[in-house]
Amino acid sequence: MKLTNMRQVTSNYSQNDLVNDWLGQKKPETVRAYRQDLESLTEWAPDAVETIVTADSGTANRVVARYKSHMVSMKLAPATINRRLAAIRSLVSLAKLFGLCQHDISIGNVRSQAYRDTRGPGRDAVVRMVEATSHPRDRALLVLLYNNALRRGEAVAMNIGDVDFDRQTIAITGKGRRESEQLTVSSQTLHALLGWIRRHPNPVLGAPLFVSLDNRSRGKRLTGRSAARIVRSAAKKAGTSATPHGLRHTAITEALEATDGDVRAVRKYSRHAKLDTLLIYDDSRQDMHGEIAKTISIG
Repeated sequence: MKLTNMRQVTSNYSQNDLVNDWLGQKKPETVRAYRQDLESLTEWAPDAVETIVTADSGTANRVVARYKSHMVSMKLAPATINRRLAAIRSLVSLAKLFGLCQHDISIGNVRSQAYRDTRGPGRDAVVRMVEATSHPRDRALLVLLYNNALRRGEAVAMNIGDVDFDRQTIAITGKGRRESEQLTVSSQTLHALLGWIRRHPNPVLGAPLFVSLDNRSRGKRLTGRSAARIVRSAAKKAGTSATPHGLRHTAITEALEATDGDVRAVRKYSRHAKLDTLLIYDDSRQDMHGEIAKTISIG
């Protein structure tokens, strides 16, 4: 990241050093997201990071409040706004820990209604997406995401060595975790992964499982943004629309259908931290509002 006009906060410690130390504590996928978040902040105001870290509490919070208002006026998604605010709070928290400032950022998140549509594109649409995808890398990514309800960050962070064909497992590092966990996967998933690994440009255990095939970045680890483009492209070919998280939504909804609403079992499958989140999926699956409305409607 290039942060312009970053002054020394001590004789030998700059704010670029602070940013690097801050990012060094994060997982690779989080680093990419937070780096983009800070770049967005400096595009809005080149000296914003310097002001937020070194100014007094009132000034720093006023800058963040104005940035929040700017993002709202740009009609950014609440999740995007809140992630960017979280990045700022986290950076300032580390600066305070290091004795570089004495304040915190107290500007809160914007309100959002999480999981308004938890059903995703639907199983039939996902099947069409896979059938419409001919490249083994893209097909393997779609199958892996859907069959195991993975987040895109979990998928793109995998290495080839994280796939164990003998034990029929994969190793992923889940959201908010630093240690990997083993997941048993289906034969269909293993078949799709094997089809891609046989075509992989560098099929060694330590290599990223999913890599870019573009001439400019060939062989480098696929980014979350590129994974999203692959999913969108497959959805377009199948005559639908979808995101990586939409595939996860569909997988969880289908798992609830298959288990007759066993939210505890599906919680283990989806690796959600809170059971309440699965209840939202289950309510959406059953359309509780619609069923009750039909029962009591008049007129």
